[in-house]
Formats: sequence, structure tokens, C-alpha cells
Amino acid sequence: MSIKFTQSCPICGRRIDVRASLLGCTVACQHCGAEFTANANQSCPAGREHSDELLARVEKALRRAEAAAAVEAEV
Repeated sequence: MSIKFTQSCPICGRRIDVRASLLGCTVACQHCGAEFTANANQSCPAGREHSDELLARVEKALRRAEAAAAVEAEV
């Protein structure tokens, strides 16, 4: 079983699975045939936006938990 990541084709935008061993190599989109460099950091721009939103929610929850712990410590 090989390790894979998902990357969007810069031409057609469809997501494709790329083997991790091909990072930095030129690959071809199986849908439109466009060639591009496999790069895990650009695998899914929408995914990055989702990750940023998730991290913001986690930070907010941590601040609430710290505030609740401070109030509880005062009691």
C-alpha cells in the first residue's frame, strides 16, 4: 500500500491522488492530461481554508476553557 495525498490539477481543477514518492516530480492529470509538479502543500486550497477555520474554532474553545478554569480556581 502506498501513501498518497490529494492535489488539485492546476488546469481542470479536479482532484487527483498522487503517490507521496512522486513529490517534486512532474505528474500528469488523469482527467485532462495536464502536466504539473506534485506538491503536497498545494493539494487542496479549499482544504487549507477549512483547516484555518478549524484552527480558529479550536483556539476559541481553548480560550473558553482557560477562562472557565480561571473562574473555577477563584471559587
